Amino acid sequence: MWIKTIRLENFRNYKSQTVELNPGLNIFVGNNAQGKTNLLEAMYVLALSKSYRTTRDVELIHHNASTAKVYGRIQRLADVDLDLNVSRTSPKKLLVNNKTVTANSFVGNLHAVLFTPDSLQLVKGSPGDRRRFLDIQICQIDPVYRNTLLKYERVVRQRNRLLKEAFENRRILSQLPVWNRQLIELGTKIMVRRYRVLSRLNELSNRMHRNISNSVEDLNVVYCPFFTKGDPYHNYDDFSPSFLENLFFEELNSIQREEMLRGHTMVGPHRDDVCFLINDVDTKTFGSQGQQRTAVLSYMLAEMELMREETGEYPVVMLDDVMSELDHTRRRFLLSILNSKVQTIITTTNMGSFDGTTLKSASIFQIQSGEIH
Repeated sequence: MWIKTIRLENFRNYKSQTVELNPGLNIFVGNNAQGKTNLLEAMYVLALSKSYRTTRDVELIHHNASTAKVYGRIQRLADVDLDLNVSRTSPKKLLVNNKTVTANSFVGNLHAVLFTPDSLQLVKGSPGDRRRFLDIQICQIDPVYRNTLLKYERVVRQRNRLLKEAFENRRILSQLPVWNRQLIELGTKIMVRRYRVLSRLNELSNRMHRNISNSVEDLNVVYCPFFTKGDPYHNYDDFSPSFLENLFFEELNSIQREEMLRGHTMVGPHRDDVCFLINDVDTKTFGSQGQQRTAVLSYMLAEMELMREETGEYPVVMLDDVMSELDHTRRRFLLSILNSKVQTIITTTNMGSFDGTTLKSASIFQIQSGEIH
């Protein structure tokens, strides 16, 4: 899988731009604030139907325009044309091969792994960041999971509204068991899928990490569902749906009074976390910056391999100005893995991070003021 062509019209600081890419390494060079990140954002919205930088689609539109368009031709077994149209006055429009589709049908036609300087904060960032990172990964390869997650989020919002209203009107608590059943049913499906994905990501991440560290360190990526309270050393043997449903039910009953006082749902997979252990030590708290970055790098490469296992194709890998954040050893390992397997899109402010051998096989583009040459 790779992006053959991308065309932007009134997207961010691009008025009209078409770029033909090669299936290997593509390097976009330019100073800051010229449009490098905007270009990767456009590729990202073709994969996920939405931006990773804003929740307001209108921010994608050039300030002098009323609409923005992103088009991409994706090479798979057969070419796939993807279009995303954003307007200031009407809903977003998504098309696959010129046919209007829902977001659920749009997502999955292009798989992408995005690595930014913020990604390097994954280990020491918030649980919400790690959940979002994991959910993006699964949603691209599993439309059923994406649909379940959206339903679960709606149930949480509805249940929160009921809890707030129940503080003034206790009679509406009679509706709570209905929402609890939905919360448990959907939440259990999410946790089972997360557990299975992270079990495989753990195996793949460990393999990558041992290669980078010359087998000196072992990385374990541990799923910490809400009932572990974020404890990566919490042991549980049973992860069957029936076990999770019973535990979920017990947790909801034990905390109902506190939920009513606070007015929001306090247990469920929206409270899950993912923990990183190196040699059985919590990397978030005790790991060095180098260890944290190696853990994130290993995890990202594991995502890439998992996507290939699940879909039969490697994703497009996008690296937004991260080469300067990695030392020589990590840069060399990363490029050696990517160059032989996937289409890679790299943005950078200078070429000092690349050796001559790497550059020989790369397509190099210059970006200045929203124009690509």
